[in-house]
Amino acid sequence: MKTNKTISTLETKRIFIYLTTVFGIYYCLWLIAVLLPGPAGKNVYAFLSFPAIFMGTPALAVFITRKITKDKSPLKFSIKFWQNKKALLFSALVPTAAILCGIIAFFFIFPDDLDFSGQYISQTYGAFGAPPEINFTIFSMLMMGIILYIISALCFPVWFIALGEDIGWQGYLLPLLYRKLPARYAVILNGALWGMAHAPLVYFGMNYGNDYAGAPFSGIALMVLTCIVLGTWSSYVTLKYNNCMYAAIIHGAVDITGEASIWVSLSTQSSLLGPMPTGIIGMCILLIGAIILLFKLPEQKMDNMAKQ
Repeated sequence: MKTNKTISTLETKRIFIYLTTVFGIYYCLWLIAVLLPGPAGKNVYAFLSFPAIFMGTPALAVFITRKITKDKSPLKFSIKFWQNKKALLFSALVPTAAILCGIIAFFFIFPDDLDFSGQYISQTYGAFGAPPEINFTIFSMLMMGIILYIISALCFPVWFIALGEDIGWQGYLLPLLYRKLPARYAVILNGALWGMAHAPLVYFGMNYGNDYAGAPFSGIALMVLTCIVLGTWSSYVTLKYNNCMYAAIIHGAVDITGEASIWVSLSTQSSLLGPMPTGIIGMCILLIGAIILLFKLPEQKMDNMAKQ
């Protein structure tokens, strides 16, 4: 029978292998993309940012870690997410409602940034049938937001795309950290590490572009904060319901709702502010919710993983 010290050492080893794998892949590709000239570097970045690669890497790291350390314990994951209706409704509806409120707050503060002509939609989706001229009203924008809210709650294919990240950060790493640290520290550290994993993408302009104060370092710092905030919501449902599938539901729904905010924005304000939830104003309601959830985290330790 293994002693507590042996188990703790094994868990530390698993944390190290998981993080080394994830950051090793992300940061090596980042370095290659920076060093290679012209189109070659852009191609490496495009490869890294491809959803199957970026979102699939944490899942790959879980597989490698479990293989190396002979970890046969069950993951904190179940496909039967519909069995807990309360957790499903909370994950699909509450965080996205907070994001919609943050978007509204941004445009309330910066009403001149509202794009009633729908230029972004026309230019981006014109090839798919979007009309060249769109005349929005406040009412039609609100209706579009409600429709998008419903779609984001039901768009289950996006949940499974996001699952690659969440099964790594929430389903595997979080329980390991949770057994070693107080709950709030584990959640914040997990979110910060998740945010730093996005640094290569932010460096090349994801979410914030390249034209903002302090780029790219301020963008990376804000992405870390974003992942701590969103990670708190995701960690809460994972720890409470012992299933990271609910984190994937949050992740997928948030991605849809958050990205759509730029459809009606003239982008006259700094991307560090919003309207996307990666900006300070855009995430403000989500941040308030995260602070509340930090104090509602279950304090009891999750069941020890079987060490085989």
